[in-house]
Amino acid sequence: MTKLNAGEIVEHAVRRQNVNISELSRRMKVNRRTLYNWFQQKSLNADVICGIGQVINYDFSKDFNDELNSSAIKGSARMLSVKSDRDGKNSETVYYWMEKYIALLEDYKKLLQDSNYESSYDQRHKQQEN
Repeated sequence: MTKLNAGEIVEHAVRRQNVNISELSRRMKVNRRTLYNWFQQKSLNADVICGIGQVINYDFSKDFNDELNSSAIKGSARMLSVKSDRDGKNSETVYYWMEKYIALLEDYKKLLQDSNYESSYDQRHKQQEN
């Protein structure tokens, strides 16, 4: 039997609580893609685990036992932190920049789609004139 990684444990808890991923992402103030990335991680920052636990009203201490306590102590020294990103004041966190990058990519994709639509519309309009 294989042991579940931290992300899978968190994902299972979210699913058991019947929490909508979109609602969770909104309340955590992160993008849905970030949540799915967290669900794939072998280990997660204690702040992330505790934050999700608060939002879904679930106590992860049963699932992580001592890991939460030991990682919470070390967590302040870790580079990946969601806690400081929640208020939007710390623009130096990885998640802040990841969210910015994803939003930029989504805007760029929409712009390309709009541009392609306009280009194909212009071509059809010119063909109809001839």
